[in-house]
Amino acid sequence: MSQLQRSPIVTAGIFLGVGLGSFIDGILLHQVLQWHNMLSSRVPPTDLVSMKYNMIWDGLFHVFSWLMTAVGVGLLWRAGGQRERVYSGRMFGGALALGWGLFNFVEGVIDHELLGLHHVHGEVNQLAWDLGFLALGAALIGIGAVAIRGQRRQR
Repeated sequence: MSQLQRSPIVTAGIFLGVGLGSFIDGILLHQVLQWHNMLSSRVPPTDLVSMKYNMIWDGLFHVFSWLMTAVGVGLLWRAGGQRERVYSGRMFGGALALGWGLFNFVEGVIDHELLGLHHVHGEVNQLAWDLGFLALGAALIGIGAVAIRGQRRQR
């Protein structure tokens, strides 16, 4: 397989990484820690109506997370039927990390920095938290890419 040809296991892992990474964001940062909601910088959740409005947008965010995860599971199922492919835990794990990192980085740049919909954590040091989120995304992209590339070289 050439370096430019994408393995079905990598494609499935990227979709699953995006879906699961966005679930971690939504569940941990939005719900458990309650650091922000999807539109909390635009519609601060200071009363019941604004909290409900943010909750709807958080729900739509989770619909996105679920769809990415469902597509990833479907792709993984289809890849499982391709007997001629070599399957590797390292390659799949790398693809998961790559997908999660892509989610963090793209969502962080667009929602946090360009649109200002919300920030990782409140008003105190919000730029530092946002940059940390972007750095985590970049690190996951790098780790994922190295794992995938390393596995392809071993074949």
